Amino acid sequence: MLHYLVATNHYKESDTLEIKAKYSKMPTYSVDAVFKDEPNVTYNYTLYDGKEWFQLGPSDGEIEGNQDKYKHIDTKRLQGTE
Repeated sequence: MLHYLVATNHYKESDTLEIKAKYSKMPTYSVDAVFKDEPNVTYNYTLYDGKEWFQLGPSDGEIEGNQDKYKHIDTKRLQGTE
């Protein structure tokens, strides 16, 4: 996940506050990322089809109408909402 954020999304390692992987029912494996400049927001990612990281959270409902509130929404995700 850290490699994805640094290499693909051009973050610095020092931009992250916490990255934590977890095992659950759905999705089976996900990673929560918290950024230093937004410590009260958790961005959730999953590995889609075993090949590509995809941002799941915050939810689309939370983002809709509040895009300015969230600083770290993946551009791939925003392309689908424009």
